[in-house]
Amino acid sequence: MAKRATRETVSRLRLTVDIGSALKRRIKVAAAAQDMPVSAYVARVLEQAMPISEAVVKASDGTITSTMMRRAEQFRAEQRAPLPEDSADLIREAREQRTTQL
Repeated sequence: MAKRATRETVSRLRLTVDIGSALKRRIKVAAAAQDMPVSAYVARVLEQAMPISEAVVKASDGTITSTMMRRAEQFRAEQRAPLPEDSADLIREAREQRTTQL
């Protein structure tokens, strides 16, 4: 029997995340314990961790809201000085640290 496309399944996008083998095993075991596919289990966990907030709903069409502008201004005001390093270097360093921990 063919799966019927629903609005939810049609609008789904793929997300790739690099994780360690131990975490992957734990996710697979947890999903199996709940008799769920891994993708459905991970989607449920992410939905619980990232509830839809009013700001996200308002910004989902790509517009910049006044709340977002106020938050950006507040963030800029809190920054005493620019970051001492290039952001690409910081990201590269964090990735290196993460891979050495695995």
